[in-house]
Amino acid sequence: MKNINLKQAFSCARTEYIKWVCDARMIILGVLVIFIYTFAIEPLLKNAEEMGEPLNILEPFIAIANSGMILLIIPLVFLTLIADFPKIDTNTVFYIIRVGRVNWLLGQIIKLVLMALSYLAFIFAGAVIPMIGQGFWYNGWSNVATQFAVRFPEKSGNFGVSLLPENLYNQLSVFDAAVKSYLLVFAYIMIIGLLLLFFSLIKKKTAGFVLCGAIISLGTAFCTIKTALMWSMPMANSIIWLHYTKYFRQPVVSMTFSVMYLVIFNLALIVLCVIAIRKFNYDNVAEIAV
Repeated sequence: MKNINLKQAFSCARTEYIKWVCDARMIILGVLVIFIYTFAIEPLLKNAEEMGEPLNILEPFIAIANSGMILLIIPLVFLTLIADFPKIDTNTVFYIIRVGRVNWLLGQIIKLVLMALSYLAFIFAGAVIPMIGQGFWYNGWSNVATQFAVRFPEKSGNFGVSLLPENLYNQLSVFDAAVKSYLLVFAYIMIIGLLLLFFSLIKKKTAGFVLCGAIISLGTAFCTIKTALMWSMPMANSIIWLHYTKYFRQPVVSMTFSVMYLVIFNLALIVLCVIAIRKFNYDNVAEIAV
């Protein structure tokens, strides 16, 4: 077992990350941005136009990161984009032997972090760029978010209104909501990637895909019916507005609980990956893809 060498780990991560960015599957991101614009940004812009007032530039991203429907799509698309992660073949095995098991694993985790951060950065850009010139930058909610239902009570059931519920703008500032949304969703999709990594290392990648799909699907279902079981899944713990009531500061579930849940889940998976790589058998490498 070789000592940890950060330079080798970062070199491994950089090389594989560049290959991932250049992969033809990235075209899916264009489709995702179009879906997000149609599903989340257009309804908000329509409300803003009808009200004759601008949105905060960050509000569409906050809406995206707190929409149950979109948070079903975001991890599923990410899972599709990292379907071959980690890529292990005969050549990779020789590389693992050369740099050491732990260094290779550290490189894969760094690569996963880079993939998750850049994936969310792309979504963030796709939400914010269309707002340039149409919105304002300030740590305060727009009147479109807070007053549309009051000014147009007959349209209080408007989908655009539901994208930014009272549980958000009555409890958090815009900047706070945007930063927490980004970090919580990042932790959520990191769990998806680490699960795939772990199951690949024990040569049960298909089971890993099934488990990731089950976690995403069950999380969505539990959040939809608002059962207490939803807090056992990463999805509910990554949606800010579910933690609060509409008006009172007392949270339904503490944000501290959710942060600890997501951090411990990620750390536990990293520990399992370390154990798995130490026991990794180089024989029958083809089993990784099964």
